[in-house]
Amino acid sequence: MADVIALSLLNAAVWACVIAMVSLGLTLIYGQLSIINIAHGAMYAIGAVSTFYVTTLLGSWAYSLVAVPLIMAIIAIVIYLTTLRFRIIGYPMATTLIISYGLMFILEQALLLIFGGAPRNIPNPLPFQVPLFGKTTYSGYRIFAAVFSLAAIGTLVAFLKKTKLGLWIRATSQDHDTASAMGISVPSVYMFTFVLGSVLAAVGGVLVAPMTSITPNMGHDILIDAFIVVIVGGFGSIPGTILAALILSLSNGLLSVYFDPVLAKGMSLGVMVGILYWRPEGILRY
Repeated sequence: MADVIALSLLNAAVWACVIAMVSLGLTLIYGQLSIINIAHGAMYAIGAVSTFYVTTLLGSWAYSLVAVPLIMAIIAIVIYLTTLRFRIIGYPMATTLIISYGLMFILEQALLLIFGGAPRNIPNPLPFQVPLFGKTTYSGYRIFAAVFSLAAIGTLVAFLKKTKLGLWIRATSQDHDTASAMGISVPSVYMFTFVLGSVLAAVGGVLVAPMTSITPNMGHDILIDAFIVVIVGGFGSIPGTILAALILSLSNGLLSVYFDPVLAKGMSLGVMVGILYWRPEGILRY
């Protein structure tokens, strides 16, 4: 039983790292642009589908870590310039919510048209096992995915705190009028933030692609989890998002050892509801 619990918690910790990274993209976009990006899950799916094609064409999954973020950045720039830049400042949040909802359908149907509806898989790029205790081993790739996600989160936090562009992003999120008066190109900061958040979602798809079946609508589940994490963590709060991702994933992982997976998921969501009842503004309010 101890082995089962340990493996379940390890899987939950890996998923927590990935979902925290994906959720940070959602948090970044909301905190900066006040956009509830319903299309975030579709961008995650684009990352996974693009990984399949890059791996198939170039023969190595590793190329996806470079190619897919570039592909997603181009798509995000096109989306921003053709839709969102006209409906950010001075428009109600419902407007951008409807736009992003429409974008989700467009992106998912485009993926379905290109990729097809049949699930596909790619081989494990790091097919080795790491010994834990006794005869128990754990996937080396899953450990890599967790470490890579944590590195991406750490790099993002350092970027926001230590660089001039990060300072501009934080300044614009607090008061875009004052930031503009100080000479900051607010539209450029908005576009960069949207692209950065979208790329984080796509990188999550890159990391998850070797661990699960790839489908055009695979972003639905992670979108729900990401929204729960962002709400419970506190809208716009990066530390709160990370903490909420850990609570959601670890509680689900532990409960799934003793209960049916569906029931365990419901109970873990009950934990999150309890946290919201205790702190309606989120664990760490922005």
